[in-house]
Order: sequence, then C-alpha cells, then structure tokens
Amino acid sequence: MKTRITELFGIRHPIVLSGMGWISVPKMVAAVSEAGGLGILAMGPLSAD
Repeated sequence: MKTRITELFGIRHPIVLSGMGWISVPKMVAAVSEAGGLGILAMGPLSAD
C-alpha cells in the first residue's frame, strides 16, 4: 500500500507504533519494524546506562 507516510518513511505499511514510555518495549518496536511498519522507542523512562 502506498501512502504519503509509507513514501516519507520508506516503510511497507502505514502503521506507526507510538513511542509510549514503559509500554513500547524494544521487542514490540522490533516486531512492528520487521512487519513493515514504523516502530518508535521512547527513551524517556530509560536510564543512560
């Protein structure tokens, strides 16, 4: 499916996972990205380590 979002971000599907602290964990972000969507990881709640 081609949309402005898919063309802008170079993804296959117009699905964007919101960067929600404590909910969007790396495994979930990776799954969305591998499926052709745009996974966003929120870094706010994570420590600098």
